[in-house]
Formats: sequence, C-alpha cells, structure tokens
Amino acid sequence: MNRIDYDYFKSLHNQQKPLMLYNCWDVASAKAIAKAGSKAIATSSFAMADAWGYSDGEQLSFEQLLWSVSRIAEHVSVPLTVDIEGGYAVDEESLANNMEQLFQLGICGINFEDQKVNHPDDELWAIKEQSQRIQTIQQVAAKLQKNVFINARTDLFFKKTKHSLGLVNEAIERTYAYAEAGADAIFIPGLTEQSLIEQFVQKSPLPVNVMVMDGMISNAELQELGVKRISYGPYSYFQAMHHLQDDARSILQPPAHYSEMS
Repeated sequence: MNRIDYDYFKSLHNQQKPLMLYNCWDVASAKAIAKAGSKAIATSSFAMADAWGYSDGEQLSFEQLLWSVSRIAEHVSVPLTVDIEGGYAVDEESLANNMEQLFQLGICGINFEDQKVNHPDDELWAIKEQSQRIQTIQQVAAKLQKNVFINARTDLFFKKTKHSLGLVNEAIERTYAYAEAGADAIFIPGLTEQSLIEQFVQKSPLPVNVMVMDGMISNAELQELGVKRISYGPYSYFQAMHHLQDDARSILQPPAHYSEMS
C-alpha cells in the first residue's frame, strides 16, 4: 500500500467517467474481474460472508476476513479496496488493532460504515463518534507509514424508508464531518432517486459513491449527475450464483425430450 498505489486509486475518483467496481468475494472472482479490465478490485462483505455460509453484519470472523483478503491481495495487481463494515470493533483500541493487521496486507482502500453492526437497535454512530473512528484509522495508517483510501459509508438511506431532501441534508452533514476527519469519498447505498442523488452530489465535499440497486437510474445517467464511483455490491455474487444454478439445472434436470433420446 504505497503512495503511488494510493494516488492512482484516488485519481480514479476524479475522472469524467465513474470508477466502476464489480465486487468480488474470493480469489477466483477477483481474478476474473481483473482479467475483464477492472481498474481496481473491491470486495463485498455480503458476498464474502455468504460464500462461507455466514450472514452479513460481521458474522464472518475477522480472522477469516484477513485470510481471504490476504489471498486476494496476492493474486491481483490492481488496487484492492476492502469492505470492512464497521471495522469489527466498538472501542477505538480494538479498531486500531484490527486496522493495523489489515493494513499489512497491501490493500489500498476500505469501505467503513457508520452503522453500529450487531447493535440491538441497529442505530448509527453519532457524527462525532464516527468521525473519531475515522481519525483512529488515519492515525494507524500514519503510524505504519501507509496510505489508505477511506470510503466513508453512511447507512442513513438504509435506515429510512422515505427519502427526502431533509435526509439528504442530514447525510451531507455527516459527509462534511467525515471529510474533516480524513475520509476520501462518501458512499451512500440505498439512495436511488435521481433528483436526490443529484442534490447530494451537488452538496457533497467528497467524491460520491452509489450502489446499483433496483430502481437505480443507468450508469450513464449517474455519470451525468457527477457520481464518481459506482459499486455493484452483492449483485455480482447473485448473478454468478444464478448462472451457476441455471447451468447445473440444465445438466441435472435436462428437458424431457433429451432424457427420452438418451
């Protein structure tokens, strides 16, 4: 995770065309996506967990996450960014320890969310608390003399079913605080309404990352709005599993006329 890798990855968020990230979950998927021409590789926490039989939400152990990321990092030559959910930590000491282990693996960036993972009320960290957590991550990177691109994720648009300009402004307040704490970009999964995405992009001090979901406008339209990073999250995993199931079904359950011929 040297400065050249970080600068290159950061520059991908500053171009006319958005950085397209078709997310991976293991070495095989990462290699396939890299061979397809991706400029960077990004993991999906949901896909990685589900591939190992776990639910999303830090149910995959941190040790398993480290092992999987280390294997992916060994097999790709483009920048690698990792979805670390909430960092697998509540207190800052644990967060720092986890990040120190993760940053030794040669990754270039992370997604870091403001939802309190596994919290009974599923609430978000207060702005001040999450800003301090971002600062802790930056302090660890500085201590190790490494550079990490922090894609700060806010789950506000997942928490509320009704989206409005007021909610956009609430998210923008978080974005300014996260930027001041050291975040490099802002990730707003769950927001799909074109007019609200446009408002958010215009107000945001950071490059904006959206996630492809049902009801989302086209990538070309997102580019016109000024979105700088488009992630597919677990979509790639769902597609791969769907195609695998279809292929298996065609072999295991061939059409009736085929069975009669054989």
